[in-house]
Amino acid sequence: MTPAQSLAQTEARAQRSVTAAGTVWRRWGDNNSRAPLVLLHGGAGSWAHWIRNIDVLSSDRTVWIPDLPGLGESPTPPAPRDHTAVAAVLARDVDELLPGAAFDLVGFSFGGIVAAFLAGLHPQRVRRLVLVGAGGLGLRKGEAKILKPWLGLKDPAEREAAHRHNLGALMLSTPERIDPLAMHLYTRDLVRARVNSAKSSRAEPLKQRLESLRMPIDGIWGRLDITAHGKFDEIRALLRGAYPDAQLKIIEDAGHWAQYEQAAAFNAVLPELLAVYRMPGTP
Repeated sequence: MTPAQSLAQTEARAQRSVTAAGTVWRRWGDNNSRAPLVLLHGGAGSWAHWIRNIDVLSSDRTVWIPDLPGLGESPTPPAPRDHTAVAAVLARDVDELLPGAAFDLVGFSFGGIVAAFLAGLHPQRVRRLVLVGAGGLGLRKGEAKILKPWLGLKDPAEREAAHRHNLGALMLSTPERIDPLAMHLYTRDLVRARVNSAKSSRAEPLKQRLESLRMPIDGIWGRLDITAHGKFDEIRALLRGAYPDAQLKIIEDAGHWAQYEQAAAFNAVLPELLAVYRMPGTP
């Protein structure tokens, strides 16, 4: 099966919705006995950042994934076109698609920043926030030095080589883990990005937002995530500063895109976190 066929096959199982704001959401599963699960992808990405997790996670609950405003198929958000603008659009989307419902919220990388700001806009409805390799903690310093510029490269081979280098350097633990599907998703989504997620991810908006959140929070990081620089004690302390019982789960032998690189391990850890810790009175 080609990468395009694999992508199309997963997408064909989804129900597609477009909100009043124009945001494109996809829904897998139809289990109303448990709270919905909302997944937010990373910067320069799309819903497909979760392609290896959707089938497992939607087996016993309804999974909702948007293309974040300004990324994938969704229209560009209003100025300032950053995490705050994206979260504001999603807050209205959630009111439209999940009116009044409590839900679990998971955000990857830039999506972790957006998730925290969305949670701040709906603090009574987010049962649990799980951050996956989240940016915005002030840890992603020097990252730009390892990436090769690709804008302006006219030679397709040179551009592909730059993309392959960056995918292996930033998203996965080693270039040897790059498979055709990962390369297809990375290059497809990168050229559609209209929001500068890197600016937010390299600053500290999530670190600052965590100070004001009062809800169950957990984290999942890949052991070899280059954006974390191995500072897991610091990350754990930040999470527990917001929620004393916060758990930080480490996925071994995985880089930044842990849910793709070590999907089986991730698909076991996330449901475990969501099942064990629940808000009082929720299913």
